[in-house]
Amino acid sequence: MRRLSTWMCLLGLCCANVFAAQVIVNSSVEIADITPKDLKLIFAMQKLYWSDGQKIQVFVLPSNSPIHEEFCYQQLEMMPYVLRHRWDRLVFSGVGERPVTLDSEAQMREKVASTPGAIGYVSGGGGALAVEVGIERQGGQDEAEH
Repeated sequence: MRRLSTWMCLLGLCCANVFAAQVIVNSSVEIADITPKDLKLIFAMQKLYWSDGQKIQVFVLPSNSPIHEEFCYQQLEMMPYVLRHRWDRLVFSGVGERPVTLDSEAQMREKVASTPGAIGYVSGGGGALAVEVGIERQGGQDEAEH
């Protein structure tokens, strides 16, 4: 039994990045790579423009969505409630706004594909995604680091 649980843990660790939430951006965004720091600033609504001057439009899923939680933990390395608290502070202080919350991954793909400067995330493993959005980028750590 102990051996089985060890193998299950190892399998879970190996497969964790396969199904991790993936960052997607609109094809109008001309950026070679999004650093983890930039990703945190973008989703905390503190970085408002891409390097080419285009306004960033951030889309997220509901806070109670498993994909949103996974994205916060894996890509942003923060708890979902911390991110929500940052958005609330911006709104209540009058210096910013929350990102647009969408209801589903399908809606996320559609909105990111049709909105210039848009960024969002979906669950991993969507092979047809690159065709829909135009550009698919993985946020977070470099593949060479794994």
